[in-house]
Amino acid sequence: MKRESRYRGAMRHINAYWPLYALMYAGLVLAVLVIGVSAIQGWPGPILLALAFLLVMVYALMGSLWSLHQLYDVGGLEPHHTLFDMGQIRETDHFAFIDLGRRQQALAMGRRLTSGQIYIIDVYNPQLTPSRGLARSRARMPQAMIDDPRFTWRNGRIDLLPLPNESISAVILDEILSEFWQIGDQEMLLREVRRVLVPNGRLLIAERTRTRTNNLVMGPMALGLAPTAHWRNLLHQTGFIIRREQTLDGLIHCIRADKPTAVQAQQLQFEWKL
Repeated sequence: MKRESRYRGAMRHINAYWPLYALMYAGLVLAVLVIGVSAIQGWPGPILLALAFLLVMVYALMGSLWSLHQLYDVGGLEPHHTLFDMGQIRETDHFAFIDLGRRQQALAMGRRLTSGQIYIIDVYNPQLTPSRGLARSRARMPQAMIDDPRFTWRNGRIDLLPLPNESISAVILDEILSEFWQIGDQEMLLREVRRVLVPNGRLLIAERTRTRTNNLVMGPMALGLAPTAHWRNLLHQTGFIIRREQTLDGLIHCIRADKPTAVQAQQLQFEWKL
């Protein structure tokens, strides 16, 4: 059997978002050409500017590759396993994983089960999640393990998950909510998750947020990340109680939020009215 590269996750991400990395590589090449031509012509000014630009591009590329390795490669931060542990999911439990067709995280978590089962629900809709990188990522997704009883593969919608009311004890969303550009769509998905969770059921989410580390490794692109307060407010608005939060190396923020019982929900409504 061919051994998988330890950088396979990062390479998948680079292949999916290749225009960005091609642009960074082109910037490096352009800076080197400007330095070479300026040195031949004896122009010190352009050399200094191109050298400064070259250093910035090298830093941006190295920071991006480091963050990709930490987030998506085996042996990195592996936030999906952190969510699994935060939810206190046992190897005999049944739980749901909301996916957009990437599958790698779902496969990794499913392998931790013995007699348990993971329901992988693909809610991809190109109109709601128009990212071209996501579409390219789906085209390179690994095959579904249809012969493994631990995995159940289903298609769903953000307004209709294929699960009965109060039928599941835990639901995991790993970098899923941020793919929906409209806050209303994010809220709709969370309300649907709340419907299928049993009382005291656990919702576990991981999202990249606007942190100092992400600002350093992503530069201006970090402005597109939502602050942590956005996810907290969204969870409160959809009726969840935040139980625990954990930031992994400043790159990604993990949250466990529980669905309240009927009594807890009444208490929350009373507090909100006050």
